[in-house]
Amino acid sequence: MMLRCPSCHVAHSLEQVVNDEAARELMALMGDLPKEISRPLVAYLGLFRSKSRALAWERALRLCREVVDLSRDGAQLGAALSETVESLRAKQQQGGWQPLTGHNYLKRVLENREATPMKTTQLSTPIQPVAVQTNKSATRSTISQVLNRWQEPENSNHDLD
Repeated sequence: MMLRCPSCHVAHSLEQVVNDEAARELMALMGDLPKEISRPLVAYLGLFRSKSRALAWERALRLCREVVDLSRDGAQLGAALSETVESLRAKQQQGGWQPLTGHNYLKRVLENREATPMKTTQLSTPIQPVAVQTNKSATRSTISQVLNRWQEPENSNHDLD
């Protein structure tokens, strides 16, 4: 069975995802995050990918862990990710785009958002540390949960494609 990333449109076999340790850990991490964070985080990861290459699972996992460690305030992090993706995609459309190499832009957006109080809170709880599952049947369940999150209506506010 083939899976297609909703952000970068790279196709992967489900068997490859389940057999790759970094891919399993990434799916577990994404599965444990609220959709207000996981959806813009997937789009944010797409900003690190060049036009000609897929993002390696190990790098995607490292980047996700780094982003989650930037803030324990889930509402702020989700909003900052969405704002970052929207802004950088606009720049990407102008041409001359180079993939991201670090989180400096996101860090600046987070600092600005934290300096101004939010009017509405999207999440009621802070982000909890992720426990990584290594059991393949549990991983398949986690992957199914992540895939189900992507089956929301196309006009969702968090759909950044």
